[in-house]
Amino acid sequence: MSELPYTVFSLGEVQLHQLHSSNGKLFVMPEVAIQLFQENPATFAKDLRAGRYPKVQSTNKDVLHTCAVLGLPPEPGNSGLTLLTAETVETLLTDRRRAELVQPFRLALLKLASQEAARLMAAGEYEHALPVALDAVKQGQALFRPAPALQLFPLYLLAAQANLGLKRAKQCEDFLGLASWLALKEPGATTNVMRSQLSRLFGQLYALQGKHTEALQAFAEDVYYCAQEYGPEDVRTSLGYYNMSKVFQSQGALAKSLACNDMVMHIWASSLKTLVLGEAPEINAGAQGIPLGRSQLLEVVDMLQDICALRIQALGPNDSSVGDGHFTSALALAHIGEAARSRDQLESAMKVYSTADVEKLKLTQRAMDQLASIESSLGRY
Repeated sequence: MSELPYTVFSLGEVQLHQLHSSNGKLFVMPEVAIQLFQENPATFAKDLRAGRYPKVQSTNKDVLHTCAVLGLPPEPGNSGLTLLTAETVETLLTDRRRAELVQPFRLALLKLASQEAARLMAAGEYEHALPVALDAVKQGQALFRPAPALQLFPLYLLAAQANLGLKRAKQCEDFLGLASWLALKEPGATTNVMRSQLSRLFGQLYALQGKHTEALQAFAEDVYYCAQEYGPEDVRTSLGYYNMSKVFQSQGALAKSLACNDMVMHIWASSLKTLVLGEAPEINAGAQGIPLGRSQLLEVVDMLQDICALRIQALGPNDSSVGDGHFTSALALAHIGEAARSRDQLESAMKVYSTADVEKLKLTQRAMDQLASIESSLGRY
């Protein structure tokens, strides 16, 4: 027997468990009876049969084991369990005069679908993410009718991103068009962050289509809106500069590409030196911490390594800026606890700095010593 994956479904102060079974994502009937309706599961089960509500009877050992592990109540008089779809639970809420919970229930379902689509895309699973994102759009359109509402904006962006990940340019453009229309319809409620996200996706779409001029304009708008919200030298603004550099690189405009990458390196080096080495910040970029998770910081390391590769190609392996790339990558890896990889990057930086920059060599040695100290401290626990 194995424990099934599940989602904790919050509805006000009530929490339900939605099991990810082979029959779909289903709620456990005894828990629904007790938590939502304060009824005895046996009585509730009889009413379910009388009302001909859709349900799934399961004797699956993994289902029963998961419910036991979660401490969910058993179903009296049933060797298995009755499982309910979200549609059945919503119908029950309406039929049993719990209409005040219907809208929150739909909102909670929509939130879960959006989170799942985003999680799948973060893992690169765009084929699985697309139907989830499209279902979220469908749920949102039903929830926020009759008039299109700005609440649909992030759902359209999710669907656009999923299509973009599958290189479905036309479908991506359609969803971005819907999001743009909502932003134009309610400009006062559209934030800089929303405009930044929209511009970034348009830039990625145009880059995919080979429309370099349009892509550069869109990425420049992304930088502008991010700078308006966070500042021009915040780590969240750096991705716009990097995206511009990639477009310039594809055009063969190497000097412009390197100039954009200079800004990316400057932002991240200052932020990470503040966090990892405790230096006073050169700029107001991440002095209070970097608002990114581990997986996102690993993507930042990939970005910095890509910049390194371009600099080696353009300027040679011993250029000081190549060392900067290794050094900054090392700090990012140290920040998320990747000590071995961090040490490798610091050693690569030292090889460059040994012939180019004594002061940077000293700073790299300091980072190496601090990394050794951290590893020693961890080894004592």
